[in-house]
Amino acid sequence: MSSFSQTRRLRFFRFALLFLLLAATSCSDSERSPTSPGAAMLSGTVISGTSTAGKHALGMEIGLAGVTVRVTSTGKSTQTDGSGNFTLTGVPSGSVELGFERADINARATVTVAAGAANQVTISIIGSRGVVVPGGHAGEEIEGLVSANDGTTLTVLDQRLGAVVVHTDGSTVVRSGSSSIPLSQIEVGMRVHVKAVQQADKSYVATEILLQNENVGGNREVSGKVLSVNSGGGSFVVQSGGGTVTVKTDPSTMFKRRGGSASFTDIVVGASVEVNGTLQADGSVLARKVTIES
Repeated sequence: MSSFSQTRRLRFFRFALLFLLLAATSCSDSERSPTSPGAAMLSGTVISGTSTAGKHALGMEIGLAGVTVRVTSTGKSTQTDGSGNFTLTGVPSGSVELGFERADINARATVTVAAGAANQVTISIIGSRGVVVPGGHAGEEIEGLVSANDGTTLTVLDQRLGAVVVHTDGSTVVRSGSSSIPLSQIEVGMRVHVKAVQQADKSYVATEILLQNENVGGNREVSGKVLSVNSGGGSFVVQSGGGTVTVKTDPSTMFKRRGGSASFTDIVVGASVEVNGTLQADGSVLARKVTIES
């Protein structure tokens, strides 16, 4: 074989080797690169916004299996596993709308995705809405006696939050035990346990209302500052938590001041009081004992 032929063959092998190396490098870089500039990975869990069985506390909702999670702008999708978990790669960064679909689910939610990061979210499905929630729960727990029901909203006297106005919509589940009931069946003075989502305007929309069957006459404790006094009617208004409560008195009401006795005339605007009494049908509290603290 001539030296010229050997030289040509050597050059051919060198070229082929270089081509293979470049191809392998290109494939490796392609696998490591996101599908588009600014793309990221999004992992999360899809949960039920209500627990119709009443056996799961807020923060321990049921993971929804078999839900198709889709990026609406690209069509890229995946499906949740048996625990409601999913992972999407190549998700565009920024504000991203996701669709959630199953035979019984058709909802949308908007999430914020950081570029080049592993993003984690929990989505609570409430009717046609997907709500991004922290720590795997659907919002706020509200419990107390109902002081008003106008057919679409309840006012609940929560010991921690005060008087809370709770709105309902078409996805709100209202039940007594395991049976669904109309909202109209909940009367003033009944005790309810509410799961609700706080809206941007700070109002609450209930996902579930559970009637606990406690009627007018239940014990009620109110503490706060006196806003106004109706001496002729023997009543006064107290700012308690996030709302106001009207306190009524009668001849059997006991008045005390720290360290001594007192009377209704010692109730003045600005005074701090503690009231023990019973809830009335109009939402007021009939005081058995009023303690004036200042």
